[in-house]
Amino acid sequence: MKEKEELDAEEEYKKKLAFFTAAYIEYLDDDYLFHQMFEDDKEGKDLSMVNEDTQNAFEEYKINFSALCKEFCEIGLEEHDKRINEINLYDIAVNEGKSISENRGRIIVNEILHKKTDIFATIKQLIKKLTGNVDAITLENITKEAHQLSEEFNDIITDAWTKLMSIEVDLHEQMEDINEVFRINMSDMMDSFLTIARGYFSQLRNCEAEYNDTINGLILYYLSGFGDDVKLPRHLLNLCEDKDMLNYNLNNSHERHLQIIDAREDTMVNRVKNWLEEYSEQLIKYERERNNQQILEISHFADSQQQEFSQLLQQLNLNTDDTEVILALDE
Repeated sequence: MKEKEELDAEEEYKKKLAFFTAAYIEYLDDDYLFHQMFEDDKEGKDLSMVNEDTQNAFEEYKINFSALCKEFCEIGLEEHDKRINEINLYDIAVNEGKSISENRGRIIVNEILHKKTDIFATIKQLIKKLTGNVDAITLENITKEAHQLSEEFNDIITDAWTKLMSIEVDLHEQMEDINEVFRINMSDMMDSFLTIARGYFSQLRNCEAEYNDTINGLILYYLSGFGDDVKLPRHLLNLCEDKDMLNYNLNNSHERHLQIIDAREDTMVNRVKNWLEEYSEQLIKYERERNNQQILEISHFADSQQQEFSQLLQQLNLNTDDTEVILALDE
């Protein structure tokens, strides 16, 4: 039972992390970033433990820093919801455009197939008339009617091809416009999100700077209490024996913390920009491939209909041994 609960908890954590990662705010809902700053900062941790005042300052810093992270995390989730909603609206617009075009195309194809059935039925009747002995007048009439049907079917296919291509051109242009509008809207959203993010990371840096100044002041005050006759505790000798050493360790700790904050911000900014660029390019690529495929399908449909009709016409020759009939139909 306990093992199952642990597995469920781990699975739930993974889902939450994946969701937060998609929103670009992974590990910002807890103290992860704060602890990351002090993880490899022995001097920084030691300086925070000099006395009760520095410990209190450290705890207050942790509370303030983590509160900013969680506040930004909440905003990040709201911004993520806005982006998901924009993607959903995009999908609806795209699907509606495709559905309308498909319905228009289906009507045209159904009309072709209906006319094709009638024409093919007529051709088959002509084939039946060519069995046995056929006089010249009958042959001439059949030849003329076959020629007329051939022209009629060719006009039907050509007209349908033109209409289907026109529908596809309109759809392609519509998809390009939708993609551009989506790119602009999403770009504005991302810019807004990054502006907010930069503001919060700036506050985190300010929070770090304030803590650094506070610790510096508290330790200097603490050191001032040691006269010539009172020795500094041994564990503090290499940490803050004098003002220069204190400044050196504090500056190193401060710079390390700023680097971690900056790195987290850079990671977020780069991921956001890369996602928008890659997503937009993927939409363009998908539409280009869809358009090319649709053009090929329309052309293949027209060619297959023509080929099927030509094969049927050939039966007019194959069903008779009369040389005059064959020559007449080949004109």
